Amino acid sequence: MTETESTPLQQEYSKKIENNGAIMFIGSNNRSDFDIHSDTHYNYLLEQGLQPEHVFLDVGCGACRTAQKVVPYLHAGNYYGLDRMPELIEYGLNEIFEESTVFDKSPKFSVNSEFNVDFVDKPVDFIWCQSLMSHLDEHDIKKCLNSVKRVCHENTKVYFTYFQKSGIIREDTTRSNSKVDIQYDKTVMDDIVSESGYTKIFNNSFGHPRGQWMYICKV
Repeated sequence: MTETESTPLQQEYSKKIENNGAIMFIGSNNRSDFDIHSDTHYNYLLEQGLQPEHVFLDVGCGACRTAQKVVPYLHAGNYYGLDRMPELIEYGLNEIFEESTVFDKSPKFSVNSEFNVDFVDKPVDFIWCQSLMSHLDEHDIKKCLNSVKRVCHENTKVYFTYFQKSGIIREDTTRSNSKVDIQYDKTVMDDIVSESGYTKIFNNSFGHPRGQWMYICKV
């Protein structure tokens, strides 16, 4: 993992993780809830055609909620996880995975807040951004989409969730904040995706427990 300078927010999270565990940061109230969400993500990805030979990039992987099921399923070396919080990744590796799974499947992780995907050394088939864009402003959404484009091929699909609310104007001054749910009108999100060089495949509700919409696009 890439070493990063500890920020005040990271220091705050580290203390809370030490006291309460990492589950509280990723939309889960307890380990049982965490596992249910993990199963939901995994089953959805299987429905979308995920196969063991596919290469998977998990942007905002956190404490490995999606990775918990995806890593054992994929061929060795085909999972890449990226997050800005090393404490969350370390929690996932230490508390969520069996040590043998990490050894056998060789998932690769990187810690940075710039969506830098230089650690990904082969083209990616699935890019997964679960509950990430829901905390990002337009600038950072575009930054993320433009960064991951480097590892896309013509059939790569990008999946991300966001909070949709009709009538939200594009000039909203809300800034990226991991503690705030940022809402977008679906037409605004269409424009952001298009201006980032992607083509929409799907943009609608998909049964998310907190009401987030799923966006699927490709270059």
